[in-house]
Amino acid sequence: MPLRTFLAVELELPTVAALVKAQEQLAYFGDKVKWVERVNLHITLNFLGDVADEDAVEVCRRAAQAAGRVEPFEFGVTGLVCSPTHGALRMVWANVDDPSGMMSVLHDELAKGFAQMGLRQENREFRPHITVARIKYVANQARFRGAVRMFSDVDFGRQHCEEVVAFTSLLTDEGPVYTALSHAELGTK
Repeated sequence: MPLRTFLAVELELPTVAALVKAQEQLAYFGDKVKWVERVNLHITLNFLGDVADEDAVEVCRRAAQAAGRVEPFEFGVTGLVCSPTHGALRMVWANVDDPSGMMSVLHDELAKGFAQMGLRQENREFRPHITVARIKYVANQARFRGAVRMFSDVDFGRQHCEEVVAFTSLLTDEGPVYTALSHAELGTK
């Protein structure tokens, strides 16, 4: 059975706590908003889609190789943004501040290995972010956008990226359930 697979950077507890506090404050302004659960807050580096069972071990091996070529780095999480900027709202995400550019390097290294396997590649430019909410319906979009703007400059924390995690995602009625397949340390080669 294929495994819905993605590679991600996990968030440290202080960053998660700060994001959850913002979610709780914004919950009063949304009608049908699905707030991402604290255990599911992360930065997706590469979404691979359905991966055959027999390819999962190779995905983990290639993730370890790619991660080993990239040195650990620091990044920040600053501000919330509504997406899209105009029209019907679809999501709220947190900006990832990566002044070193190493998160994009890590994404590219992972993508090279997965492309060699013939796995799915994103067609859009990589923009690291943290999905905080998925929006089904908001009656007063201007009010909701205004509430999110109150968090546009909030510093949710800085942290180190020292590993990449390969996850599977099982979609359920209650939301996705993520299971770690492997942890790949940065800077081992």
